Amino acid sequence: MGGKELRRKYVFEKKEHILGGLLVGTTVGTAAGVVTGFVAGVAAKYAYDKFIKEKRVYRKLHLVPKKVLKRPYPATVKAVYPDHKTFSRDPRSPIWIEFDAAIDSSTATKDTVIVRSSASENPVDGTLDASARTLMFRPSKEYPLGEEETKISVTLIGTDTGSGAIKDVKGVPFDGDKDGEAGGDYTHEFKISKK
Repeated sequence: MGGKELRRKYVFEKKEHILGGLLVGTTVGTAAGVVTGFVAGVAAKYAYDKFIKEKRVYRKLHLVPKKVLKRPYPATVKAVYPDHKTFSRDPRSPIWIEFDAAIDSSTATKDTVIVRSSASENPVDGTLDASARTLMFRPSKEYPLGEEETKISVTLIGTDTGSGAIKDVKGVPFDGDKDGEAGGDYTHEFKISKK
């Protein structure tokens, strides 16, 4: 074999090696690209799922009932005596009202605490004794009574329409209708009868 032929054979083999190397390199590069693309896809899917999950949690937190979330709410009536089921026979029975938070006792007046009897058109006259969380009304004389049974109602004013409202110690009207917002009137009834 001559020198030219040897050189041609060498160049041809070299070209084969280069082509083979390119083919192998492309295959390896494609496989690496596929693997990289797969990893990137998994990472993107994880990030998207995490975002959606956090968004759902955020929405749920904003749909939690108000009473679960910790924030200051206005005072509400916790208990009243006599309760609805009590059938009092005392014509001078006092009325006790307990609040779930401190109120400004100076806002409990004859304009904001109104007691009525179903046997009379006029409000019942009496004395009020208010402290931080309790309010007591005692009639000056016997409640006006009807022939059978009489309904006695006590209304606590929480909506200021000019004559005032019962407020808490921060000056916020109490929540009479228990809707979680300041304001609204509260009415309670019980029955009383003659001896």
